[in-house]
Amino acid sequence: MGDRVKIAPRAMEEMVAHCRKEYPNEACGYLAGRGEEVAQTYPIRNGAASPTWYEMDPAEQLKAQREIRQKGMEHLGVYHSHVATEAYPSRRDIERATAVQDFFDGRYVLVTLKDASPGARAFTIRDGHVAEEELVET
Repeated sequence: MGDRVKIAPRAMEEMVAHCRKEYPNEACGYLAGRGEEVAQTYPIRNGAASPTWYEMDPAEQLKAQREIRQKGMEHLGVYHSHVATEAYPSRRDIERATAVQDFFDGRYVLVTLKDASPGARAFTIRDGHVAEEELVET
């Protein structure tokens, strides 16, 4: 994906809608597609049910991974929301990303709900280093 994350408008709308639906808790899910474009989101239940962190439900993760493979897509990243802070990885986000970075190349999209209008930013987190990527709706 280089230094940009391409996302279909419908996938962006679904991701933001899921984040709003789960408010005041953080929402989380997978981003999937073919090649370099995120075409579909896979909302996953936040088992932590917390406004400050998320814990993806393992059964829902397996179900999403299976469906992604069956549809001939690739797992392109993870998304989650920050309900009261900017769309920037927290220390906890960075620590957790480093543990699973090879699974989906360390790509994250964070959605902030702290303002009236949600905002989204994309990042690569590898070996504890955060690099912002351009987030482009295609």
